[in-house]
Amino acid sequence: MPEPDEALRDFATDAGWSRASFEAVEGDLSPRSYFRLKEGRQSAILMDSRSDRDVARRFVRVGDWLTVSGVSAPAILFGREDDGLLLCEDFGNYSATKLLASDPAFEAEFDTAAVDLLLTLRNGIPPDLPCPDPRDLAAMTSLADDFYPGADGHALALFRDCLQAILLKLDGPVTVSLRDFHADNILWLPDRQGVRRMGLIDFQDAFLAHPVYDLVSLLTDARTEVPRDRRARVIENYARRSGDDMRTLLPAFSAYSAQRNLRILGIFHRAAAQGRPQHLPKVPRVRRYLVEALDHPQFDAVREATLAALPEGVPA
Repeated sequence: MPEPDEALRDFATDAGWSRASFEAVEGDLSPRSYFRLKEGRQSAILMDSRSDRDVARRFVRVGDWLTVSGVSAPAILFGREDDGLLLCEDFGNYSATKLLASDPAFEAEFDTAAVDLLLTLRNGIPPDLPCPDPRDLAAMTSLADDFYPGADGHALALFRDCLQAILLKLDGPVTVSLRDFHADNILWLPDRQGVRRMGLIDFQDAFLAHPVYDLVSLLTDARTEVPRDRRARVIENYARRSGDDMRTLLPAFSAYSAQRNLRILGIFHRAAAQGRPQHLPKVPRVRRYLVEALDHPQFDAVREATLAALPEGVPA
């Protein structure tokens, strides 16, 4: 785990936390690092994105929009965005992942709140964010060509052509996608009401996309097994609440699940190639999500070749 350097300690002092202890917080696959500062009964999260300073600016911008939209994003207690440093409100350790694992009864409450939140974002006026087109979204899966061991790049290129054609047919209104909207990035805040019970983090890469994108992110979580029957219940609830026709929602879910999960396979294997193999145990789950996505008839022409292009049980 990283240790705070002098610049981080100086930043904490300038923020009024000179006596705080630093506790490293486990992060993601990005080069960012996080520390929990503790001083007496108070705590805050220091985000260090000096390796990519634009991250801090995007985090503040998206967080401001989320707050105005009525959902819980960490308040910025002190910041030097141009230096890539932020001191943020600490949402604590009650991650939805832990609660779902320890209390099966929590699942229904969580799933309902998640749909409420997604519809809140969908109904908001989106800010000016990147809006990848079908070609861009298909191209994002090329990481698998480069890093999935034994990948057949020719077959995956044909898959991308098919995916792009499907996404073009799904063209329509876009909404804010947090991109990594899953249980690990949601801190449960029981003292708050409604959608504000879901404390959101890791949203700095938000973009504009089909409304189903974050539903896919939630229900094909690489870190936690989401059974098919649970997915079906949540999708049905989402369709009922949004007014979406299942005849268009299910093909969209399939297409974006295929896009997202193939890309994640590439990301996890790239991380392993860079000496960070901790996510490889999740690869079989992600591949299963991909298999299920490709089961939709819209992928009939490329399903067999795409799966053959991604050998199972490959070494890291």
